[in-house]
Amino acid sequence: MKNENIAGIILAGGSSKRLGRPKQLLDWFGKSFINQVIKVAINVNLNPVIVVTGACYQEVEKNIENKNVIITRNLNWQSGQSSSIKKGIIALSSKSQAFLFLLCDQPQVPEELITEIMKKSSSEDAEIVTTRVGNKTCPPILFKPNCISELLALEGDKGGKELIDKFKTATVDWEDRRILLDSDTNDDYRKLIKAYENK
Repeated sequence: MKNENIAGIILAGGSSKRLGRPKQLLDWFGKSFINQVIKVAINVNLNPVIVVTGACYQEVEKNIENKNVIITRNLNWQSGQSSSIKKGIIALSSKSQAFLFLLCDQPQVPEELITEIMKKSSSEDAEIVTTRVGNKTCPPILFKPNCISELLALEGDKGGKELIDKFKTATVDWEDRRILLDSDTNDDYRKLIKAYENK
């Protein structure tokens, strides 16, 4: 991107309690979820790419193939997603002019969507760029540095969506509803894989 250093922060600290095994290590057509999300982040030139681990950190960190990512460990992961958000922000470089949050359980997020978000970030005077599918706001979401103090003030399981009404926000509308699919349970995971088997 022109004159912009956009970092990627991959949130991979959850315990996958309902699934019963680490979501980060589920298979995505030959790659683990975490490695697929890292691959996408690297391919769209997010720099640096920060991975926030937490629950099952030993297994997850051992599984990470790309050694050029920054791994930051959230030992306070049980207090909710906000603690991982804070860890990721603390690991940011002062050179980052924006940063984009990705979830390790969204391996289906395409490079094209992230590229659209980055383009909108550089072309519009907005502090936040969100993804919208229909009337639903979802990750990935990009933030500018002016949002940092508010993000660091988040508590519990609250995420970046809490800031949308507080800052000027631009939106990328995305038609493929499959990015809303998750892997909270084994049934969810099967549905996700089935939705992409014949991409």
